Amino acid sequence: MKVRFIGTTALASTVISALPFLGVAHAQRNQPIYPAYEGYLKNPDGSLTLSFAYFSHNAEVVTIEPGERNTFAPTPDDRMQPITFEPGHWRFQCVMVVGPEFDGKLGWTLTYAGTTTSTSERMLQGNWLLVEGASALSKIDYTSVPKGVCLNRAPNVRVLGLLPSGDDAPPSLAASVSEKLPLFGSVHDEGLPRSGKLTSAWTQVSGPGTVTFDNAAEPRTRVTFSAPGTYELVLSASDSELTAETRVRVNVTAGQ
Repeated sequence: MKVRFIGTTALASTVISALPFLGVAHAQRNQPIYPAYEGYLKNPDGSLTLSFAYFSHNAEVVTIEPGERNTFAPTPDDRMQPITFEPGHWRFQCVMVVGPEFDGKLGWTLTYAGTTTSTSERMLQGNWLLVEGASALSKIDYTSVPKGVCLNRAPNVRVLGLLPSGDDAPPSLAASVSEKLPLFGSVHDEGLPRSGKLTSAWTQVSGPGTVTFDNAAEPRTRVTFSAPGTYELVLSASDSELTAETRVRVNVTAGQ
């Protein structure tokens, strides 16, 4: 059994050199899952916001319950870290706030498929100061959240293939009455609360006609419009505690 201490940069050079693309097409079964430390953000009150990620080369979703195979050190070993690991590279999957007294000694260890890996032990070096993603983490209310545990955050909701509207309106898509428009929605969550269930829903906000979704409960679906005009749709998601949404404008023509 091999133990390695890695952060995001070191892990990328180790893993990506072995696989040209980190995705399901190259994934297999019974492959290691790598935790990764992404860095820290300094808060005005002296506390720090830490971020952890993971890489999984497995083709299927893997569950590793808290315990010896999924643990933080020093204690408490269960800090509400992820227990469900999806294929690919997922950033900001454990975001926690620690007090000004934090000494940088905190590690996340995962054991799967006979391999144990742990995150970097050098957490407070200047090169770990978060730049990418810092704007989102800076919105966390670091004064009131529980300290030293992974925080439940609202789901990440996106729709791909949108065109900017050029004003304060939502980004847009184009369709005609005679076609089914594919909606490439994406909903992801860090898995908290553990007892919760991630759900999503498409709804119509406005428009001159009726909107019909093939499956309104799926982020990726198709939609038809009964009349030409401008419509506004919302893709929302809930983890059973927190919700998030994104809006889309669809400009529908009469078609042929």
